[in-house]
Amino acid sequence: MNAGAKKGDFAHDTGEGGVSPYHRENGGDIIWEVGSGYFGCRNRDGSFNPEEFARVASDDQIKMVELKVSQGAKPGHGGCFRRPRSLKRSPKFAASPWGRIVFRRATHRAFSTPLEMMAFIGEMRRLSGGKPAGFKLCSVILGIPGDLQGDGCRRIYPDFIVVDGNEGGTGAAPLESWTIWACRCGRASISSITH
Repeated sequence: MNAGAKKGDFAHDTGEGGVSPYHRENGGDIIWEVGSGYFGCRNRDGSFNPEEFARVASDDQIKMVELKVSQGAKPGHGGCFRRPRSLKRSPKFAASPWGRIVFRRATHRAFSTPLEMMAFIGEMRRLSGGKPAGFKLCSVILGIPGDLQGDGCRRIYPDFIVVDGNEGGTGAAPLESWTIWACRCGRASISSITH
């Protein structure tokens, strides 16, 4: 994907797993997505590590930083990743001992209100050296909370907002999400192949 981004002169999003050597190897521009697991910038207890975030975000290849608030595949759910040896280079597992399961919480530890989220986005911008900072949320959220429209947010604002479709990914989705996905997408795929 990164080779295509470089060839097409656009950036690609890392997803919540962090920035890996595979994202960097072709020299294309990167948008670093940071989810509630803080992969690539987490402490051993799973909390956000601002020093590590600043170190990674300072890479010239990273052009924007994106806070993942929610997604469609597992709304209200966290994620669960078993650490396989084949993925030892992934930042998803960098702060986890071998053989451990790595969890991504359903909510962020670094903030708990809309105003705190905006302050966190401002901190991401500051720590990244002023790079554009924004957030991603699922399209099933139908409105922006009133707290984000009031006087408290006039000085802190996102540089961009990404609206995720309600289909989302499935990499760490709970079993019921896989079942729903298989029922919806699998039947449509089979139908299109056989007709």
